[in-house]
Amino acid sequence: MAERLLLVDAVDRHFRLDQPTFIGGGQTYWIDRETEYLCVDRGLVGISRHPGRMYR
Repeated sequence: MAERLLLVDAVDRHFRLDQPTFIGGGQTYWIDRETEYLCVDRGLVGISRHPGRMYR
């Protein structure tokens, strides 16, 4: 059975990633608004950071 993944290129209406990234089922994510990175908690692997931009 394959793990369920979500391919993300935008979060909310105002944050767009420079490159799409996969987020696995059960993984949490948040936007670090100071550095404009999407942070994804990947469990034992650690937290990955993905650059993007805030838009209004």
